[in-house]
Amino acid sequence: MENENRPKRTLEPGTLDKTRKNIGPIDANEALFMQKKLGGEVLREKLSPADYSNMPANRRRQDVVVKASGRSASDISSQSASFGSSFSSAAVGGIKASAKKIRTDDDLPEISAHDLKLMDKTMMAPGCDIKPDFGLFNFFYRMSAKNRERVQKKFGEYIVRRHVDHIQSFIGTIKTFIQISPDVYKAKIATETDLKFKFLRTVGKWTLRDIKLLAMDVENASDYLTVPMLIPFVRAVYRQLLTVYYIGEQQVSLLIKDIYTDLAEFPNADKAKLQTLVKQGVTEWLYVHDQIIQGMYPLLMRMSSDEFVEFPDFFKVKIVEILKFLGISKFDLLLPEKKKKEKKQEEAQEKKKQEVHHIAGEKNEIVNMGLKILDQLFPQAGFLHLERHPDLFPYFNPIYNFEDGFNVIAPENPLQVTIVLILIIEDFLKGCRNIKFNIEADEKLAAYPDKLDSAMEDWASYYEDLFAKKLGDYLRSYVNSIYSQKEYAQSKFGKENLNNILWRIKFYFLPNYKFNAPVLQKPVNDAKYRPLAARTDYIRSVLTALVRRIDENSAGKKTVLGVLNPWDRYTFDLPNAVSKRIDVLLGAKRDDDVTAATNANLIKYTLCTVSVLDWWINNPSSPAYDANSSKLYRISEKDGGPLFSVPERSDQNQLFAEGVKKAIEAKRSK
Repeated sequence: MENENRPKRTLEPGTLDKTRKNIGPIDANEALFMQKKLGGEVLREKLSPADYSNMPANRRRQDVVVKASGRSASDISSQSASFGSSFSSAAVGGIKASAKKIRTDDDLPEISAHDLKLMDKTMMAPGCDIKPDFGLFNFFYRMSAKNRERVQKKFGEYIVRRHVDHIQSFIGTIKTFIQISPDVYKAKIATETDLKFKFLRTVGKWTLRDIKLLAMDVENASDYLTVPMLIPFVRAVYRQLLTVYYIGEQQVSLLIKDIYTDLAEFPNADKAKLQTLVKQGVTEWLYVHDQIIQGMYPLLMRMSSDEFVEFPDFFKVKIVEILKFLGISKFDLLLPEKKKKEKKQEEAQEKKKQEVHHIAGEKNEIVNMGLKILDQLFPQAGFLHLERHPDLFPYFNPIYNFEDGFNVIAPENPLQVTIVLILIIEDFLKGCRNIKFNIEADEKLAAYPDKLDSAMEDWASYYEDLFAKKLGDYLRSYVNSIYSQKEYAQSKFGKENLNNILWRIKFYFLPNYKFNAPVLQKPVNDAKYRPLAARTDYIRSVLTALVRRIDENSAGKKTVLGVLNPWDRYTFDLPNAVSKRIDVLLGAKRDDDVTAATNANLIKYTLCTVSVLDWWINNPSSPAYDANSSKLYRISEKDGGPLFSVPERSDQNQLFAEGVKKAIEAKRSK
């Protein structure tokens, strides 16, 4: 009864409008839910007072109120209005307000209540920690306009500083890669179009000066920080990070590892430091991607988009809006290279084309030149007539003092020529190891599945390990047993021993070697080195490319890609049979400006000799494979038993001197 007699309450005009603005946009379902929860009385607004401003002038009444300043209220009002909408009203006396302008949500795109709710929810998630989360009370917190876009203090005070530290660490790591790179690699970084070089160039230009200054502003305003106030900081961060984001999370990590692999192959590379850098670079990139690019993406979305889009689709769907907000273009973005599958298919097709032109063990002019050089170095050894299977042991044993086992190899056994060529090439390589090769500077040569340094380092092992310690032991044991036991060749153990010898000749040295296996069991290939046939083919291919470039640049002694010092005098740490002979042929005692004893010519001589071995073991039509495989060891003409020694020659040096003398006389006669 008392309630009925009580006069009904009303609200002042404009109260409901003001309340709606404070609450912000909400959808119908949310409004209905809150009405049921809160309940209460529905109040009406008073009617707005009549507006006489549009009425005729003769019916208007205007009372002039005079203030202490001597000016009317209308004078003050008109003066205040003249300042414009961007200034607040002045106090009495015309003094303007000087308070600092703070960004409001007017700087943000208009969005629906549903999208705003989704964005807020994402900003409150643990991975972002941008807005405070009050659970069920979030609705009441957002009712106030000043709280609607409020950012929690922790984000401005701590998280932003942490993000900047990690960005700085990432940039510093990439710039260190660039700084410690050799000049050759730095030149590639500056000019090459591969994605890894573009990546290095892009990140290498990044600077943190503006970002740090903006981060300080954010930290200073952390007590009253809002989303609009973060616009300059977010824009500055994403202007840099977005340029590499589209490469892909995993792809950037692979690029960093690829850069490490490149630099680790250079001579004198500090691999320990490079390993530290690659770990740090990958770790920092993962933080930048997950915690910054993804963790701050709700802010970027709120500032540039009018609708909510999940990560990572947001960066695809809203790319136009993002680029417009950041003030960059699509040409500033680094995009991923072709998919690996497509790239591998193209590489396979290209490799197939090259294989059509590449003939393993091809006998060409270089091989013929190599045979002539070998005959010039070792006259009458038999290199000009290898098809006759000359006996090389008497000629070369005084020079190389072969390990036991080599002495019993029959001249018809292609292994004899193979071992001699391996040792001659090893003598050449002892000088080549002092040449400063830079194979990695050439993409085509660097793409081969082998390394020149590794090939030269392992070369001596084909004789010292595979022959002397393994195959030679089997051969020596087998021949000794046949000599002492007449029935040994037909015994089970003898056949197994012979089987091991034949297979090891094929495994280790002569891939096209054919024989009748005495037993069915095939032994395991226990060689720990790359096959000699593959390695010989590789060295021949690389040196062929280098010699072609040497010839192209010889006129002005220009720079040769792949060799840093081609025109320097070659050096051997210790003289050997080959170095002594080429010193004579190339005039090593002459002055530097006239001598031919250069690294360039050493590479040419080595190529010619390697080409002979490549033809011998890799070409199925070479004389190595037309011999009878049953003639494995020497046979005595007297008793048909094994022969362990033959008379050696002692005229090698004399023959060489005579050959040089004849060559000089022939040159003079021309």
